[in-house]
Amino acid sequence: MIRVILIIIAIAIAMAAGHLLIDEKGYVLIAYNDVTIEATIVAMAIMFFMLTIGLWLVVKAIKFFWRLYRKSTGHFGHKRAMKASQAWQQALWATLNDDNEQVQMAFKKQDAPSQWQDYQYALLAKSALQQGKQATAVQHLSAMSEEAQSKVPKLWLQADKGAQALVLLETPMQQKKPQSTEITTYLEGLLVAQKYVELIKTLNDKHKQVTWSAEYWQRFFTRFFMQNQPDGQAYYEQLPKALKVYAQQPYLQSMAASGQIKQVQPALLKWLKKGLYHDVSAVISAATEGDLQLTRAIQAQLKKQPDNADLLACLACMAHVDEDFELAAKIFDNINKSDWHTGWTSIALRSYEQTQQYQKAYELATLK
Repeated sequence: MIRVILIIIAIAIAMAAGHLLIDEKGYVLIAYNDVTIEATIVAMAIMFFMLTIGLWLVVKAIKFFWRLYRKSTGHFGHKRAMKASQAWQQALWATLNDDNEQVQMAFKKQDAPSQWQDYQYALLAKSALQQGKQATAVQHLSAMSEEAQSKVPKLWLQADKGAQALVLLETPMQQKKPQSTEITTYLEGLLVAQKYVELIKTLNDKHKQVTWSAEYWQRFFTRFFMQNQPDGQAYYEQLPKALKVYAQQPYLQSMAASGQIKQVQPALLKWLKKGLYHDVSAVISAATEGDLQLTRAIQAQLKKQPDNADLLACLACMAHVDEDFELAAKIFDNINKSDWHTGWTSIALRSYEQTQQYQKAYELATLK
């Protein structure tokens, strides 16, 4: 800008100096419609120079105030962004530490950055669910965008909105290869919604894409078969062979719990011959009726291994269902507490209570 002004000044001086050299003032005449401006070249050059300087000063002032305004708004905007980022980080750490109150406090005065709004609602919904506030959790989940809602179907399940979770998962489940997390959540949703036919079909179609551990599979099937004790056998037969490995014990437990120990007796006898005593004890601990042949088979194995904790528990459980509480209590006394399994506790407690051995019941109840 300064260079331009200097060039203009140089031109004005040259124009004025030329007329001075020839001793002629020179005039400038500007006429537009009825307006006429007349002045000497020197006066016009001075006026033009002053006008240029004035415009330059105005431009500089505008730039100065614009930068001042941008700095002030940028400062406050940056401050707001910093507070939003701090709230988001604080809530995230609180979620990892299961500090639900801190999650809510973090977002009480300041929301998360705009790009993390859906995540903010998800964190708030999760903390509300952990506090037992399902209605509040549903409000936060509903505030999320539709796309984000489909990413947290498990939260919908925990909020007792299984139907909503299934609706959200219908689209990804129609894909050729849905993600493992989507399949597992869909299976959980079907179980909660008690849609067992669709559950069996999904297991047959998608079980290879599920990455559950053997323990998780067993827990899942335990819930499934306990909900379907009358129809357990029919559903078990429909399972793919690869899943029957995980489902067999929960299935046998549900059959034993429903008073059908005789139907699963052949499988239990095979397990006894194979030395799968722990699996046998897990099934028999759920039994509601006895079986003489099974009891004799357990006794035969005990002759070979009289100190085996699982076999002793099996025999105690059989005595318990026959209401021989005194025998059951004596057998439980002989089981080393270091080999104790939590599945036997409720049966042992009842045996001690029925024989009025309350001190032993108390000691067992406090056993860690």
